[in-house]
Amino acid sequence: MILQGRVGKAFFSLLRAGLWKQGVDMLGCFPLSEEEWQALYRIARQQTVEGIVFDGIQSLEPTLLPPRKLLLLWLVRVEKLEQRNRRMNTVLAEQALFFDSCGIKPVLLKGQGIAAGYAEPLRRVCGDIDWYFSNKEDYHEANRQIKAKGIGWNKMAGKSIWYRWRNVEIEHHRNIFDIHNPFVRGYLKEFEQEEQPRQLELVVQEQSIILPSPTAQLLQVNAHILKHLLSFGIGLRQLCDAARLYSAYHTQIDADRLLAVYAKIGILKWISVLHCLLVDYLGMLPDDLPFRRDAGQDADWMMEEIWAVGNFGFHDGRYTDIQNGGKRVDKKKRLWNNFLTYLPYAPMEAVSFPFTHLFSRISG
Repeated sequence: MILQGRVGKAFFSLLRAGLWKQGVDMLGCFPLSEEEWQALYRIARQQTVEGIVFDGIQSLEPTLLPPRKLLLLWLVRVEKLEQRNRRMNTVLAEQALFFDSCGIKPVLLKGQGIAAGYAEPLRRVCGDIDWYFSNKEDYHEANRQIKAKGIGWNKMAGKSIWYRWRNVEIEHHRNIFDIHNPFVRGYLKEFEQEEQPRQLELVVQEQSIILPSPTAQLLQVNAHILKHLLSFGIGLRQLCDAARLYSAYHTQIDADRLLAVYAKIGILKWISVLHCLLVDYLGMLPDDLPFRRDAGQDADWMMEEIWAVGNFGFHDGRYTDIQNGGKRVDKKKRLWNNFLTYLPYAPMEAVSFPFTHLFSRISG
């Protein structure tokens, strides 16, 4: 498969170089042909890491660079990505100011909060803005204030809504962690409350924004990755997020506490696979992990799955009519296959995931 081929090896070498601002570690893969460069560019886009890989390309010698036409195309795409990130930051600051005027202080999840931990924050592909409201009163008040501005919103599964603010998708959430096992909700609420004094501050365009504590943020990001693996898949961008978070916060993480949380909620075996993947494929330093990894753990199977499906499962060529108007197809089959795949690694999450999503949709 391409993961083990020349293009795959070159891709990961460039991804590591861009992610950690280091030299390319597999120069033997280069030079690439024009066709190979086109394939690599397509993979970078499907995995939504084209900005990071572009940073890696800049460490190559001039004779090893992509063809000029592709390089210029890539450069334009990265410049547009940086423009979108600047616009995202403007909207983020506007929203923070708006909520502050309403007496509400939500917590920013993922997105620009994670980007701040990158060497080149503007080159991380941005998505939407996710706000978490720790109590239902603030959540409903924020929703009322948005509607009062003449902005309509739509309900989502999992006690959430979404809307557009200056054409940027915004989501409001009542749950901070994408953990579906109903038997650990009380435990997670206690964990969240205990971590609140250690919350972080992010300043964007002179606006103060609250982020989860380092330990809570890692649980939130990793649980989000697992949620998407249980549904239709996820891209390498989210794994890069986890690697950068571990690296940025490794001296601030409560390692024993994080290990205990992973074990309590029943995802420790899956976390072990994730950690191996972050080190073996993304080049994260083993010392940045909060606890010793299992050196004998096989992570290749999960990387092959991520490689196949692309960002949020929109590029999975194993299922028919994948270009069906940009929509996912064979949903039931894919969900069933993912259930069977991850059941041995996170059994309670695999079992609880479909039921809690169905209930949240019914209950609104």
